[in-house]
Amino acid sequence: MRFHRYRSRLWAATTAVAAACLAVTTLTAPAANAEPADNPAWGKELPQAGAPTSRAYDLIVENNDKGYTPRSGECSKEVHARYWAYGPDGKVYPTWHPPKDPSGCTFGHEHGDDPRQSELFSTVDWPTFGHTSEVQRESSPEHSHRHEDHVGHKVMVVNNDPVREGDDGTSVFPPTDGRVLATCDVLLKFHQGTHSADAFTNNVHELIYNNRCTNSDNGQTTEARYTALIPLGRPGGFGGTDCPGPFLGAGFRQVGTAEPADSPSDTKSLGRLITDASCVQAIREGKTHFEPLTGTYVPFGDTDLHEFWFADVTVSTSQLNFTIAPLFYVLNPSRYFDSSKPDNIGRQVDLCYEVNVQGQYCDQVRRQSGQRIAWDDVRSPFNGGLRQFRPGNFTVRNSGPTTVYTDVYGRNASTQPFEGSIKQYFSGNSSNPLYVRGTTKDWAANPSDRIHAPN
Repeated sequence: MRFHRYRSRLWAATTAVAAACLAVTTLTAPAANAEPADNPAWGKELPQAGAPTSRAYDLIVENNDKGYTPRSGECSKEVHARYWAYGPDGKVYPTWHPPKDPSGCTFGHEHGDDPRQSELFSTVDWPTFGHTSEVQRESSPEHSHRHEDHVGHKVMVVNNDPVREGDDGTSVFPPTDGRVLATCDVLLKFHQGTHSADAFTNNVHELIYNNRCTNSDNGQTTEARYTALIPLGRPGGFGGTDCPGPFLGAGFRQVGTAEPADSPSDTKSLGRLITDASCVQAIREGKTHFEPLTGTYVPFGDTDLHEFWFADVTVSTSQLNFTIAPLFYVLNPSRYFDSSKPDNIGRQVDLCYEVNVQGQYCDQVRRQSGQRIAWDDVRSPFNGGLRQFRPGNFTVRNSGPTTVYTDVYGRNASTQPFEGSIKQYFSGNSSNPLYVRGTTKDWAANPSDRIHAPN
């Protein structure tokens, strides 16, 4: 992937597309009464007394740093806990909620797109945050548990996304003149926390992936409904970004032990690429990189303090081959890795004062008068809201049963359920490899939502 060559072009494209997508989302939002059949009191009432709850739901009602801790003026824990859904196991799980409750209070974080906007919603219903971890908890020893924080669950919706011939994802901008091979609807939920130390060592993150593509030539469809804790790179560490380079994925920094300690490794993709102190040093020294848009060398700046997360997933049997290779890209995380700081966490907003980082984000920070802006201040633009989610390569070829069962990591596929298994669905046969572009937007763009890190 040659994203490092197109940094400024992607930044410009991202901000423009984000504004356009935000406008479209506002205009096409569904009616507020489109609640799910299994929880008509979504957002209005707590679960019934005695209802079995998941660990993910318990985290948001307890006082836990992986749950929800409202600040003064934000929605109460009880209001937040009203947004729930039943999982496949009949337990109560947290699910998507808007950044702002109808009462007017805000939650301080966002979960991406409203899943009700998806053309797949009537089939797949609400995403249940943390279901794979719950299955793991019920079937594995304690050292094999994975509990992700609440704010990192992010939803993406795209409807009728055109897949063009010749697009392999290597260019920042999708081709506009290639033949449309298929149109795809995607509703996915991915856990991507970009404020804590979690992803420095932990490489498995929950993906709920729903995709339906319709072939332009014959109208045939391929469909996948897949849930797993997917590995992104190797456990215990991460790879380097293109700042200072020389290219994406250069080097691997071993940081510690992953959680769970027996997390599987992904060696096919670039994995998690996270900015570290070497990028900060390059900025401090005034180092430059070539910018193809202008044909000149420009200094590293605040748009280079970004993260790329790659994955490569396969489910395979004698009758099934399912593959996806998604990319989750964040342009404004609140953290970077610095081994000299507590918990190895440096805060990007601090660099605007200490290193005089150039760019529109730091310019925005320095224009604020009075008290210095903290990393979790609502005024900080480093809140993890500006993201590009690409479903990426997508292939389904299935000549057997559409229902398959895997373990929580998407492995050991079987046509029969087993202890600790998750039900998956795959149908159809892809006639061509498909590259699904997804979307780019700033989910924290509305100031009235008052979104801030951790987010």
